[in-house]
Amino acid sequence: MWLPSRRTIRLFLNYIWIGGFATVIDTGALILFRVKFGLYVWLSAGLAYICGMATNFLLNKYLNFSSESRSFLKQARTFFVVASIGLVMKALLMEVFVHAAHMRLLVAQVVAVGIVMIWSFWGHHRMTFQGGIRSYMSDRLAKWLGDNNSNNA
Repeated sequence: MWLPSRRTIRLFLNYIWIGGFATVIDTGALILFRVKFGLYVWLSAGLAYICGMATNFLLNKYLNFSSESRSFLKQARTFFVVASIGLVMKALLMEVFVHAAHMRLLVAQVVAVGIVMIWSFWGHHRMTFQGGIRSYMSDRLAKWLGDNNSNNA
């Protein structure tokens, strides 16, 4: 049975705190753009989401994962890909939970966010702040091929 290391647990707990802080930034920016500057709701929400995602990336990069393994732009690109997959996952999960499983909206939200948070942590921990998506996939493929070749021997 796999159990996470103390380091992984610490990284995950920090990841949750940083995500909460990024949510505060997102919400504050939404209010600022909509109420103070009078922007359209969709534009305010989009700009606020970018502010929250940038906060999440920067704090995780420098404070949580302390990652200098790849260039800033490569990590930012991978962060965006992992976060975008999470956004699509959340939308699909919400659809399934609300319409197929008949969950209440806020219950579905909590469950979907929990699942996506685990995916996002894993994706950022393994890909964004380590070797990248290609490196991760090539490592998995090499391991899979190695395991299959040893089983055939």
